[in-house]
Amino acid sequence: MKRGLRYDFSLLALLLIPVGVSVNVVGYQLSSILKFPIFIDQIGTLFVSMLGGPWVGLVTGLMGNVINGMLNPVAFPYALVAMTTGFVAGLLSRWRWYTNIIGAVAACFVISIAAAVVKAPVTIAVFGGVTGAGSDLLTAALLVTGTSLIKSVFSTSIFTAVASTAIDVSVSWVILRKLPDRFLIKFNYGSPYVRKVAAAS
Repeated sequence: MKRGLRYDFSLLALLLIPVGVSVNVVGYQLSSILKFPIFIDQIGTLFVSMLGGPWVGLVTGLMGNVINGMLNPVAFPYALVAMTTGFVAGLLSRWRWYTNIIGAVAACFVISIAAAVVKAPVTIAVFGGVTGAGSDLLTAALLVTGTSLIKSVFSTSIFTAVASTAIDVSVSWVILRKLPDRFLIKFNYGSPYVRKVAAAS
């Protein structure tokens, strides 16, 4: 099956994007209302990336943050983080990282680092290091110890990225493994997750 920007946006992939966006929006609103120190707003992006690939994941992340930004403008600048998350997660799906638990765990760390590298500069440049989220408490605690703003924000970004990505990947991976083979095989990146059950003799 052909893959890449030209081929990834199949009809099924396009239909899956609004599902992922909806899941992202629900996760973001729950995290905001309950003031969680982490945001569980990329479950939809990761799930779509696993089945649709990097470009479809990138679009899902972007659209999710655009809608969240309409409800809370703070989310707009972090569209870059969501797009990075979707793209990296999709690449890892192409490279079959999610076909076993070890690969999925490793993927959590790779996605977390990529997200933190983008998130920290956005937080500092756009918000001065403070966004009003629950994770600001950790940043404040680090600043009190004499840690510089850049190091404090980056450390907080790493911590929150690892924690949130672990939850997001775990939920997405469990859902993915529960899907029937006849559904998985229809997606460009779904074939590695098909359970190869030997035919009964």
